[in-house]
Amino acid sequence: MALDLEAIANRLEPRFGKAAHRWVGTLTQRLDELVAQWELDLGDPLKSGNSSVVFRCRQAGGEAVLKLSPDSYAVREEVDMLRQFAPSGRVPAVLAAAEGAVLLESIHPGPLVEKMPQPPSPQEYAGFLTDLHGAGDPAAAPRRLEDWIDVLFNSAVRRSADLAESKRLRDDLFAAPTDTVLLHGDLHLGNVLSGGAKGLVAIDPMACAGDPCFDAVDYVLEGLDRAEMLRRRDELAAAAGIDVERLDMWCRVTAPIGATYVSNPGHSAELAAFGRGGY
Repeated sequence: MALDLEAIANRLEPRFGKAAHRWVGTLTQRLDELVAQWELDLGDPLKSGNSSVVFRCRQAGGEAVLKLSPDSYAVREEVDMLRQFAPSGRVPAVLAAAEGAVLLESIHPGPLVEKMPQPPSPQEYAGFLTDLHGAGDPAAAPRRLEDWIDVLFNSAVRRSADLAESKRLRDDLFAAPTDTVLLHGDLHLGNVLSGGAKGLVAIDPMACAGDPCFDAVDYVLEGLDRAEMLRRRDELAAAAGIDVERLDMWCRVTAPIGATYVSNPGHSAELAAFGRGGY
């Protein structure tokens, strides 16, 4: 299989700088080593972001997914957190791991939920969240939600987001006691797969310890307008048994962040308005 190494390096460069090119220079040799070590039949590359390369593959037990990254610490964290979430049955199984690489269970049929014509029902999504949050030890989290929110705020400020109200609401949320669970931390619907009989499956955790409402916000904010967001908020809170007021506050904290990411101007305006409490 011929890889376009230059294209891979250019895709990774925004995240890793010139080090991406040095890493890509070793990629073919590293793939050969892993194929031999794990007895893989390497398949086609899969679409991935600016932090990793991902391939379909087969091994004796069937299909799998091979993921490699220049950031070996992030891969180790992902492996550790997937193993924490494993008892939920809502993440891919870790089949093998090595420095900077992980072999994962292949999820079928596996479409991203964000690409599906209809979203999961609030009841289905509530069951998914309940299963995820029932697994894992919050004490094992590599970060707390407070720290992760700061990272998200700093990134959004660089994109000129107005976070004055978000910061006020965040402070109110952290001042009030609530349950603490191991959160996925980055549960936008591009990180959720439809796994057929397995149900919804989460990938690429940015795990942290904190309020279970936080993992629910993206399902709500994927609504295309405020009326749909409000319906999702109320129905998901009822189905998951979570505090609708806290869920609303977390949605308002994060909506202005989301408004700086989405490409649809109408959806961006709806998110900004939701963040201001304009509903």
